[in-house]
Amino acid sequence: MIEPAPPTFKKVPLLMQAREPKTKAKLLHCQVIPTYNEVENISVLVERIENLRAHLPFDLMIIVVDDNSSDGTADKVKQLMEKFGNVKLIQRPGLMGLGSAYMDGFAYSISNFNADYVGEMDADLQHPPEVLGEMMKRASEGVDVVVASRYIPGGGSADWSFGRRLISRGANLLTRICLRVPIKDATSGYRLIGQRAIKGLFEYQLSSKGYSFQVESLYAYKKLGMTFAEVPYKFETRKAGETKLNTKEIWRFFRTTVKTGILGLKKKEKEGQAH
Repeated sequence: MIEPAPPTFKKVPLLMQAREPKTKAKLLHCQVIPTYNEVENISVLVERIENLRAHLPFDLMIIVVDDNSSDGTADKVKQLMEKFGNVKLIQRPGLMGLGSAYMDGFAYSISNFNADYVGEMDADLQHPPEVLGEMMKRASEGVDVVVASRYIPGGGSADWSFGRRLISRGANLLTRICLRVPIKDATSGYRLIGQRAIKGLFEYQLSSKGYSFQVESLYAYKKLGMTFAEVPYKFETRKAGETKLNTKEIWRFFRTTVKTGILGLKKKEKEGQAH
């Protein structure tokens, strides 16, 4: 049964079916994949991930968070759920933003499956799932936040225009200057994050629900004293669908990065402290 998502990412309801048992010999990783009109990509991506499943060091769940796609993405995911028992779907009422999709997916993964790790991955096939094995290997060494990086030896991007490269490099430089995070690819949205980092993240008030969520969350992990590692990957070219990154999101990213660098992040008030 598919559970509709709530209007905010503060709480995510449990699935109606029983919690699936976790193999004691392996840690559990929940791969969260936000979607909005990705019907042409989601099947290919899930199939690629499933082909790797037997060779991964962690058990794997795939959590798709769909923002009421108009192209039938959710229906395609339901078909995948019938084929693969480890695919779950959160359906939300509308386009609510990348950041809130991840927060809903994280909360769902922890509350329903007590996931040891959760992951961020785009649905557009630009994040090759074949890198997951190396990311999990680094996580199993005790790293809290593993980032797939375009900007370390072995990483890169294909077919980017000069303007796209300039924006990416500039965004990374801005993030590292303002937030002083200890990684080269601070804007990467391909990450693997440990449970204690996620639980710590929920203690903070995050202002962004869009792409700049990546900045705020990375800053929160640093403030929490989490450990970091980077794994190289090649950013692939989108072959179908349309990018969701636009001028408005770029401006919001700039504003959030500078604001976070100056003001930091506030922690949520605990119950009983609010007036």
